[in-house]
Amino acid sequence: MAFERSNSRDEPQYYIRAFHGRYVAAHPDGQLVTDDEDINHHDVQWMIINQAHHKVALRILKHGTFLSAEDGGAVRCSDREIQRDCLWEMKQLENGKYAFHSNHHRWLTATGMTDATPPEQEAHLLTTKEQHHEQAQFDVIEVDN
Repeated sequence: MAFERSNSRDEPQYYIRAFHGRYVAAHPDGQLVTDDEDINHHDVQWMIINQAHHKVALRILKHGTFLSAEDGGAVRCSDREIQRDCLWEMKQLENGKYAFHSNHHRWLTATGMTDATPPEQEAHLLTTKEQHHEQAQFDVIEVDN
């Protein structure tokens, strides 16, 4: 799957599905959750925008904000412009899934939390130094329009 994309809304969008079958969503306040099993939810469509040095930026279509990582492991989706913290190396794994490596040398990881645990109580997504465990592997699925 090639990701030669611009930041135009006319470009393809993608769903990013975590290991437990739920989709990565971004809320207007920048909170990231993995509590949606339904692809018809309004805030689960992402754009993958190529950047220099084999990096990508992940932008939630509904809010126009970018997924970013903090040095300590927290992730958010509130930056309106692409900053250094918004750049990810997107690696396709042998099993066809993808891993996202931040500029802080940490891997995007789903914690397994769902709607039973609000993100204010425990993060649904974070970054860790562990790379190939199941929770750091995501399906990237093109949206059928």
